[in-house]
Amino acid sequence: MKTETTELKNIELEVKFRIGLEKQFEFKNLVSESGDFTFLYVESDDIYYVNDDGDFLRYRFSDDKKEKRAELTFKKKLNEHNNNKRIEVNLRVDPNTPELVGDFAEGLGYKRNFRINKSCHIYKKSDVTVVFYTVQCENGTIDHFIEIEVAENAGFTEDEGWGIIREWERKLEPLGIKPQNRLRKSLYEMYRR
Repeated sequence: MKTETTELKNIELEVKFRIGLEKQFEFKNLVSESGDFTFLYVESDDIYYVNDDGDFLRYRFSDDKKEKRAELTFKKKLNEHNNNKRIEVNLRVDPNTPELVGDFAEGLGYKRNFRINKSCHIYKKSDVTVVFYTVQCENGTIDHFIEIEVAENAGFTEDEGWGIIREWERKLEPLGIKPQNRLRKSLYEMYRR
């Protein structure tokens, strides 16, 4: 078996699971019992722009008065069959308006495709981020997910990253979280028009 010893630089390694809203508090209890996390509750909007080749940009922003953080993200799948490992480059664009970011994306050949709102219960440690979040698409669809993401640019190899993911899948197994239940599609693939 070949092992991956290359550091995950600008590589997003994550798994996502569909979950019922009734599991939210059980999730929060399981994660809280599993160590010392930094907790954040965040609501944000994502606008997705797509080009003719099917590549996309995600503009994420929040109207939170405390921290007006905004990012423009480029993501590219590294495997046609799933969405677990992708190139991800995040560019902070805080001082810009959604209109200016949209004009910039369109100038690069991307067109607006859809918008979602996310409410996220985020638990962060130095090696992992575990999230329960709700997505509402502009078409009215509402879905709930659990996501396990290895900390980006933290010096982990791919093998180490998969070890972190498998450890968290075991911890969350009482919720029905199993490797065979990993979603293959990204939010972009689920909601694009």
